[in-house]
Amino acid sequence: MSGANASPTGRSHKLMMNPKIVRSFILGATLAYLVPALALVLSARFGVLPVQADVAPSRAEAALLGAVLHATVAHHATNGRNPLPASNDMLMAGAATYREVCAHCHGISRESDNSLGRSFYPPAPQLPLIRTSYTDSELFWIVKHGIRNTAMPAWGNLLPDDEIWQVVAVIRDFDSLPDSVTAALRHHHQ
Repeated sequence: MSGANASPTGRSHKLMMNPKIVRSFILGATLAYLVPALALVLSARFGVLPVQADVAPSRAEAALLGAVLHATVAHHATNGRNPLPASNDMLMAGAATYREVCAHCHGISRESDNSLGRSFYPPAPQLPLIRTSYTDSELFWIVKHGIRNTAMPAWGNLLPDDEIWQVVAVIRDFDSLPDSVTAALRHHHQ
């Protein structure tokens, strides 16, 4: 046997792909994507997928929808920080709006009972309890446009942009709000 391309039979050959193997590979790859997609479409079409709000979603569903939500919000939100200058007056105004339109679902304090927000699917985030991973501009986009198929409405038709930015400032600084703003959140002044 001589040469790098010699076969055990002594004939030289070039590296060629067998057309049957290529066709089989393409067919297998296509079916690997089409069969699960078809199963999902048929499950949705025939009402097999769970849609009730009182049943916890699977880990796969929660992970997929969470990733889609974060990616979509990041794609649509502009880059940037809150354009309103930080001040106690701005936070007080944001606290008043938050208490009026957000607190029923998202809570007012760590101690507040918020069974309404927890009853939604997905549950409304308890903003006083968690630090959000969204940027200011992403929070603005969520408040302004809402989130489809959740209980989060689009407030852009009801609140001017400045009021939304004020609420964003309150949400961003929930864990470090001045005492006067925290008091305004907890006590309704008439």
